[in-house]
Amino acid sequence: MKKPPRKRQPSAPKVPVQTGAKVPPPRNLTPELCDRLRRDMMKACLAVAETHGLTVEGGDLSDIDLRHSFEISFRVGIPQESGEIYSPEKALFEVLAPHFGLEPEDHGRTFRSKDELFRIVAINPNRPKYPISAERVSDGRGFKFPAENVVMYLQRSGA
Repeated sequence: MKKPPRKRQPSAPKVPVQTGAKVPPPRNLTPELCDRLRRDMMKACLAVAETHGLTVEGGDLSDIDLRHSFEISFRVGIPQESGEIYSPEKALFEVLAPHFGLEPEDHGRTFRSKDELFRIVAINPNRPKYPISAERVSDGRGFKFPAENVVMYLQRSGA
């Protein structure tokens, strides 16, 4: 018997939040401004999380449109002994990695393919041909790779 689908919590409506600051908005976003905003937002998120005994990871920029906007994501959670936030994807990766010729520590490692840098983010055993999920470091876009190729790319990287 199939389980009924989980109900998603309704998200808050996307309403722009205005601050009381009288700083005029920039005409365009620049890579330097986006990075400065990312750092400032991460610092603010860390301060809020600390007041609640939590920790923050992420702060990665994506969908950058230098004319208008960018997206930034943070993950907030209860810190583990290592200080990291529990990640079900990482835990699954660590269990499955040896079955695909990888090491549990390979989660989060980067490799080069066709002159682009990718970060290993997950393993999906339901995709036997392309089980390794990676994100392109430059923009966070997701890609799937054969395990053998990722093993080879990691060996080439020299570690």
